[in-house]
Amino acid sequence: MKKFTLLTISVFALQVLFSQPILTNSLNLTIGDTYRSDSYIEATSTDPGSGGANMTWDFGTISGGTYVEGEGVICVNPTTTPFADSAAVANANICTRAIETPNEGYFHYFECNSTSQYLNAFGLLESGSGSFGTYTNQATILEFPFTYGDNYEDTSDQLIYNLDWGYYYHRDSAIVTVEADAYGTIITPAGEFQNVLRLKKTTIDYSWMNYDNIEWIPLGSFTDIQYTWYAPNIKIPVMSIFEAEWLPGSYTVNYLVEYNFPTGIEEQLDCHIEIYPIPTSDRLTINTVKKFNSVNIYSTNGQKMDLSKQQSNPSQQQTFDLSKYPKGVYLIEVGFEDGSFTTKKIIKE
Repeated sequence: MKKFTLLTISVFALQVLFSQPILTNSLNLTIGDTYRSDSYIEATSTDPGSGGANMTWDFGTISGGTYVEGEGVICVNPTTTPFADSAAVANANICTRAIETPNEGYFHYFECNSTSQYLNAFGLLESGSGSFGTYTNQATILEFPFTYGDNYEDTSDQLIYNLDWGYYYHRDSAIVTVEADAYGTIITPAGEFQNVLRLKKTTIDYSWMNYDNIEWIPLGSFTDIQYTWYAPNIKIPVMSIFEAEWLPGSYTVNYLVEYNFPTGIEEQLDCHIEIYPIPTSDRLTINTVKKFNSVNIYSTNGQKMDLSKQQSNPSQQQTFDLSKYPKGVYLIEVGFEDGSFTTKKIIKE
């Protein structure tokens, strides 16, 4: 597993025809995944371009707008988050939150399975106040498998509760159409990505506001369009462009800057191993069927930590103290007497 900084990706000038990319459930987020996307708000000249096969989109330079550096995001167990007691979170198996502020900021709760990704709920906490949104029926993010020419429709109803006011103040009812309308090569401010699939999402949204908890006032309907580009083996869109009906000609642009996802290459190891608890705050236990004689811990940039050590007396279980390490994601490599090894991802909170 490696951390890839997209700014170092080389730009290749090969002109080739690509096979049609297919989105599969390998794009499902897993606990410990991290990523960061940067944004431009109210960009003025970032037209999403045409659909079709073997397209090339060049967004290497974003014109106009305000640049916003994004926060690092980590995928965690929903039960470890501030909204864990909500019934809407019960079926979620992934929560995304800011790495640096585990108890503040945005929290998004997903249910990821073999055929779909759903958004079940979301929350925002800031300086002791915030809001929490739930869906009476889940919002579909992706369906699997999905390829060029595929489409689906979805409906969702969203209610947002203000934690300070003590009542639901906003409601949205959405009709969504998603179609894979193009594939090809995209150039973002972070680099070039080939054989990407573009999804076009059209949302007709009906909104209401509840003022002073007295009555729901309709705000009317709005149509928004969002384009997202997915690259092979990258779980987060490498680029997205959003245009709201009420602000024509102005776009919100997000692009992936860095990520830490599994590479898909697993070590062959005929041995059951348990590493727990994950996430951990201080102590971590390794338990294996056969004896291990070395443990190495690395940061995601490949730096070996000082806890790494060889063991003169191989064992099947050992506990390590990680309390002095900063919060973040680490890789732990366990070596066995027969020369085999395995590498696992751990999270320190």
